[in-house]
Amino acid sequence: MGNYFFNDRHFHQVFNHLKDGIFIADKNGVALWCNDTSTRQIGAPRSKIVGRHVNDLENNGFFTPSVTKIVLENREVVTKVQTSKDRQFLATGYLVKIDEDNAEYILVQVKDITETVKNSFKLEKAESLMRQYWEELQEMKKSRQRGKTSQLIIGNSKSNEELLDLVNRVATVDATILLTGESGVGKSLIAGEIHKHSPRRDKNFVQINCGAIPETLLESELFGYKKGAFTGASQSGKKGLVEKADGGTLFLDEIGELPLALQPKLLQLVQDKSFIPVGGTELKKVDIRIIAATNQDLQQMVQEKRFREDLYYRLNVVSIQIPALRERKEDIPPLIYHYLNTFNDKYMKKSSLDSGVLEYLQNYSWPGNIRELENMIERLIVTAKEETITVSDLPDKILYEEIMDHSIRKLNNQSLPEYLETIERRLIEEAKVKYPSTRKAAESLGLTQSSYLRRLKKYEF
Repeated sequence: MGNYFFNDRHFHQVFNHLKDGIFIADKNGVALWCNDTSTRQIGAPRSKIVGRHVNDLENNGFFTPSVTKIVLENREVVTKVQTSKDRQFLATGYLVKIDEDNAEYILVQVKDITETVKNSFKLEKAESLMRQYWEELQEMKKSRQRGKTSQLIIGNSKSNEELLDLVNRVATVDATILLTGESGVGKSLIAGEIHKHSPRRDKNFVQINCGAIPETLLESELFGYKKGAFTGASQSGKKGLVEKADGGTLFLDEIGELPLALQPKLLQLVQDKSFIPVGGTELKKVDIRIIAATNQDLQQMVQEKRFREDLYYRLNVVSIQIPALRERKEDIPPLIYHYLNTFNDKYMKKSSLDSGVLEYLQNYSWPGNIRELENMIERLIVTAKEETITVSDLPDKILYEEIMDHSIRKLNNQSLPEYLETIERRLIEEAKVKYPSTRKAAESLGLTQSSYLRRLKKYEF
């Protein structure tokens, strides 16, 4: 390697096409030349690198440690991880002897390993989480067998633990309970858990969705009817769900959908545990515990005269707010693996998750909460082409939300023009490396050659 190399533009063009950085110093540690990739890695133009001693470059924070210096000291091949401008590089230094010139040079090949390190860390972290959640699931199974914990309320977040603690405390008393929370958060599961841990556990748990039954039928479904109460009614009459729940628990789901005309009759049931069947004249008494649930703002409905104020306060003796899944993200992985096991058993599959899938699922906002997560896992197990579910199997709404969220996070510390300039710089840089001529590089970006050249100058490439 003679001086002709450092002045030969053909050699420069060849080495400038390499994606690895090439840094060359003389036997005294003075930088002689570096390729374009190396200048980008170091974060300085060639004019600020060539001619300077590696000690000086290291002291100014261009790279740490100086592989050139270590090679000169040890006189052997050296590989080190360097840091520069918040990125990590794998640098390998070689002692090159040119016998005919009686000269020695240090050649350092530098590979950017920032993304590799990040991906490796993510994989390691994901695998660690998988092991942790698998162990937690096994412990949950053992605990369920011992009868010490819920089979369905899964999660170890603080909010979930507080919810379980409250459920266990209110289950032992007979107070009326109002469960609130978004659709899909598991209000019916919580109601079932309260019943299972209550003194009424050996009696009926009767559930009715107030929004799923036509208004004309709802009264007779709830309170029953006497024979001949209306056209088409059974001649023997019929017990309502209220009477079927006698001794146990009546769960009124979607209580906000209860028609105003029926609310006085429900108020009487809540207050006195008494009711009159449709077509009847005699008051009936029942021994029931009432749990109601809604995803609506009942206080707002009271103000709008769509829900009786006295009924609202009668139902709201103990209020339990069930948090949305996005508010307890640490519970998402245990839920995922619970449903993964459930549907693997159901469909006799052996599906597993690729390491990248868990991160997408945990970052997704889950507007449909646990119900949406359950449906998603079932869908993935049924539709995935391979046993290992990969990111390509995820629906567009999850991938798109992750991309948008990532872009917004990246924008947090930059103005929009700064962010767009960062993207433009990266694209110009990639085109310069990929295409040998400025004309082809400009065409690949949809720019004129003069526009492309102006940007090269702007970004000092």
